[in-house]
Amino acid sequence: MSLVKNKSITKVITLCIAGFFIFVCQDSTAKYLGALMPLNQVVWGRFFFHFAIILVLFAILKPKVSLKKNFSINIIRSILMVFATFFFVHSLQKFDLVDIYVVFFSAPLIVSILTAIFLKDILTPKGIILMLLSFGCIIYSMSPSMKILSLDLVFPLVPPLCWALYQFFTKFISGDNDPLVALFYAAVVGAVIFSVYVFIDWTPIENKNLWIGLICLGVLGFVSHLLIIYAIQLSNLSFVTNFQYSQLIWSTIINFYIFGVPFDFNKTFGVIGIIVFGVLFVQAESRKKKINS
Repeated sequence: MSLVKNKSITKVITLCIAGFFIFVCQDSTAKYLGALMPLNQVVWGRFFFHFAIILVLFAILKPKVSLKKNFSINIIRSILMVFATFFFVHSLQKFDLVDIYVVFFSAPLIVSILTAIFLKDILTPKGIILMLLSFGCIIYSMSPSMKILSLDLVFPLVPPLCWALYQFFTKFISGDNDPLVALFYAAVVGAVIFSVYVFIDWTPIENKNLWIGLICLGVLGFVSHLLIIYAIQLSNLSFVTNFQYSQLIWSTIINFYIFGVPFDFNKTFGVIGIIVFGVLFVQAESRKKKINS
C-alpha cells in the first residue's frame, strides 16, 4: 500500500516540477518573442493557439462537462487571467525574468489578505509572521535592480493582483468546477479579446520562425496548465502550491544561461528566503484548514 502511495506522490511531484518548469519556459519564450514583434501579438498567440489545442482536445475526447455551470465567475476569472498575462508579457520587456517572478510571489500574500477580510479566514500568528518575512524577502530581492518608484513597476505588480483575485474567485466554486472548463474559458476569452484587438492593428509576421514561436507559446501554456491540473487531481492544491516556488529557481537559471543576466547576491539570498518562507507559509495554512475541517 505504501509503495502505491509513494509512486503516486512521486508522480505528483514530477508533474509539479515539469509543469512549473514549462511555465517558466513559456514566459521565457514570450520574453524572446516580445523583443522581435509587437507584444499584443505575442499575447494573442499565447491564447489563440492554446484555444486551438483545446478545440482539438474537446473534438477528440468529447469530455462531458457543463460550460454553463458557474458561467459568470468563470468569465470573471478568465478576464483576470487575460489581464495578468497582458501585463506579465509587457513587464518581461522592462524587467528581467527573476525580478518579475519575485514580485509575482506577492500573490499568495494578497490572497491571504482577501480571504481574511471577505471570507473571515483569519491567518494564524505563525502565518502572519511567515507572510511578513516572505514579503520582506520580496522587497529585499527587488530593491537593488528594480526602480521602486518607477511607473513601469505597475506592469509586474498587476499580474500578482489579478492572479490573487483569480484564486480568490476560484474559492467560491472550488469542488464544483471541472478543471477542463477553467482551461476552456481562459483560452476562449483570451483568444476572442486579443483576436479583435490585434485585428485592428495587425503587423504582418513574415518570419516563419516567429510563427513557430507563437505556436510553441500556445503549446507551452496548454501543457503547463494541463500538468498542474492533473497534479491537483491526483493530490490537492495545498501540496501542489509548495512547488510553484520552483519557478524562482528555474527563472534564475534561465535568466543566467539564456538571457545572460549574472547571479546577484541580494537577489539570490532573497529568492532563497521567498522559497523557504513561502513553502512554510503554505504548509502552516494548509495544516490550519485540516484542523478546522
